Amino acid sequence: MVNHSLLISNRYQLKSSVEQRLPFIFSNVPFFSGTIKPRTDITTGIQRKLNSNFSVAFGGMYRFINNTTEQRLYQQVGFVQQTLSRVKVVHRLRVDETFSVDPTEYRIRYRAGLQLPRSGFRVDPGEHYLAVLAEVLNKFQNKSYRPEVRFTSQFGFLFKNSNKGELMLEVRMDGIGRNSAENLFLLGLSYYLSK
Repeated sequence: MVNHSLLISNRYQLKSSVEQRLPFIFSNVPFFSGTIKPRTDITTGIQRKLNSNFSVAFGGMYRFINNTTEQRLYQQVGFVQQTLSRVKVVHRLRVDETFSVDPTEYRIRYRAGLQLPRSGFRVDPGEHYLAVLAEVLNKFQNKSYRPEVRFTSQFGFLFKNSNKGELMLEVRMDGIGRNSAENLFLLGLSYYLSK
């Protein structure tokens, strides 16, 4: 994934990303039962900073998957809290709508995370950091409900030009408590450009 953040003013940022997902088959690993389909996502949105802790954002995504396309709109509220310790706590509440040949899917997502710098109270240029995230998704489609839980760990490095790179490990448990439940494992590499 490549992410770009452009500062438009003191309060507004234009955020864009391109993500390519490729499948890798795990054999003889029963926990990872889901199927990863190759796909490409292009996302862009506007984020407005309300104060030093709160922000709101809205945007859209265009997805190419299996010779078809999907479009998604999202609206979100974010909250960042720097604690007195070395831990930064982040919260995000996002609502999104996915449009495709299937009936429209609506999702309500809440994500909480912790970021821990290698030393000091915040991540400084030239420093590594570790982040741990948990997200709960509530998916509604065609009068059916499907919950999903995601756990993510990120190992990142903040470069001296304020760009950063991250290695991500994620486990997704989709359809918990149902016969059609799927568990996925994702390994990601991201680069964040900011201006």
